[in-house]
Amino acid sequence: MYLENSITNSLHSEDSQLPFSVFFYHTNSSWHWHEFLELIYCLKGVYQIWVNDSCIPCMPGDFVIIDAREPHATKAMEPDSEIMVIQVESNTFSLTFTESMISRYHHYFDSGPSNFQRKIQITENDVLYHLFGDLKNEFFQKEVAFELSMKADIEKIYVYLLRNCQIRQPKIFGTQLKDLIRLQPVLDFIEMNYRKTIRQKEMAQLIFLSGASFCRLFKRVMGKTFSEYINALRIREAKRLLLVTNEKIINISTTVGYDNVTYFNKVFLRECGLSPGSYRKNAFSALS
Repeated sequence: MYLENSITNSLHSEDSQLPFSVFFYHTNSSWHWHEFLELIYCLKGVYQIWVNDSCIPCMPGDFVIIDAREPHATKAMEPDSEIMVIQVESNTFSLTFTESMISRYHHYFDSGPSNFQRKIQITENDVLYHLFGDLKNEFFQKEVAFELSMKADIEKIYVYLLRNCQIRQPKIFGTQLKDLIRLQPVLDFIEMNYRKTIRQKEMAQLIFLSGASFCRLFKRVMGKTFSEYINALRIREAKRLLLVTNEKIINISTTVGYDNVTYFNKVFLRECGLSPGSYRKNAFSALS
């Protein structure tokens, strides 16, 4: 979580009953994660923003997008460094749009690997520069209805990201869409139960396919085999737990669905290029 003595000013959603939080702070935050999107805008100095395996250097004008549930940490590289952090909850637009309209766009921000550029460099001529400036002014001046103005600015930031900053815009039509819809009950079940033993035969039966037909469909839609997909989900969760908890590796192995820690280590090494212990050590060493 953010270090209390590093936060110079803040507007917490818990206190204000708003669907977003805003922080201004100038030192470090340890590894953490949360269920909402985070936007970081560098105001002064130099920061290192660590997300998963990557270190992102940030200077004034740099804007970083961190998806929900992504482990991340920050490190100030100069004494007077300062960043503005915006944490956006999934119900930010619930007062403005219907649920169907919200889900039509919000899934871009909370459905797995980022659809957006990780870092965006903003100049004084950019729309984002003025939106962040207005957010900051509303935050500090707190005139009548400042909360509504800040919410409107955040919505405009969302629109800008959707229109200008996507790195992939998947378009699924016809047979592809039908295949995805048919596979969706399986994907939903896996997402909820990947920490348990999931048998491919049972998943095939769930959508009334033979084993061979299921394998072909899964690989065609997901680009991975059934076992590769489950391993990817388990390793993703293991990486998060290695960064944000002090649990022993053998316990993490069991938590994410591997009864055999030796096999877990083998899969982790294959997927990440280093052992779970080295992954954790390297991540914490980078912040020291």
